[in-house]
Amino acid sequence: MRVNVNNEEVEFDGTTVGELVTSLSISVAGCAVAVGTKIVPASSWHSFVLNDGDKITIIRATQGG
Repeated sequence: MRVNVNNEEVEFDGTTVGELVTSLSISVAGCAVAVGTKIVPASSWHSFVLNDGDKITIIRATQGG
């Protein structure tokens, strides 16, 4: 499946947001995901099915000072 993640085309072998996040080696802590204009709660990542061509935004919290 091919999806667009933060304006970059990504190909992966899964079907859910959870599988995508895992394939990108992203930590769940401090991470938010939106598919199109819909925010997907972390509790739904493993059941939210992606479609070929979906536009996904992944935001990761950082700390610093």
